Amino acid sequence: MDLPPTGKGCKKHADRPGPCPVCGRPAWWNGTRVIKRAVFVLAAALRWTEQFVRRRARCSDRSCSAGSWTIYEPGGYPCRTFLLSVVAFATAALAVGEGATLTSVARQCACDRRSVGRWVRWVAGLAAATELLRGCARLDPDGLPPPPAPRTVDPVARAGAVVVLLDRLADLLRGRGVTLEPGPGLAAILRHQFDRFRIVFHLTRPSPPLRVVPTAVLA
Repeated sequence: MDLPPTGKGCKKHADRPGPCPVCGRPAWWNGTRVIKRAVFVLAAALRWTEQFVRRRARCSDRSCSAGSWTIYEPGGYPCRTFLLSVVAFATAALAVGEGATLTSVARQCACDRRSVGRWVRWVAGLAAATELLRGCARLDPDGLPPPPAPRTVDPVARAGAVVVLLDRLADLLRGRGVTLEPGPGLAAILRHQFDRFRIVFHLTRPSPPLRVVPTAVLA
């Protein structure tokens, strides 16, 4: 195992990334990646950052399959300009907003209405509401019943239910001691699954099923 040297004067080794997500060995910094733009929601308001840097790391074991990877800031996620907090915000706004339309929500999010439509269909396909209901019930069998799963093919209603149930699931997991990022459950749970399992839920191509079984999430 490639262990770093120790000593109070070894500042180089004090400022280092976390261990390799694949093998657990020490990791080293491995350059940077410039991001042109990222849009996110903070305190119920749309925010954006221009021209910022994400650092990259690599495993100290050159034979490890992890290779190198990007270190994401809180709320960050791979392959997205509009981060998951925006997706959750837009989906909820469209599902519960009185008179909300793709155009009005897109205006709030400073994006194209087609983007909002893609987000809604993507969220609706992440997991079945009935499966999320079962996951919540397993974690809190004596708690208040969650909202019923919609019996509809309408993607807006299905996506809205998924967002609400992921919020509930995230609250239950936090109550069980699982470390999740603050913010909407959609963003927190998908980021947790990326950090733990290296699963990326892509918007433009098929993704694996969302793991909502408690044994797959609880540490």
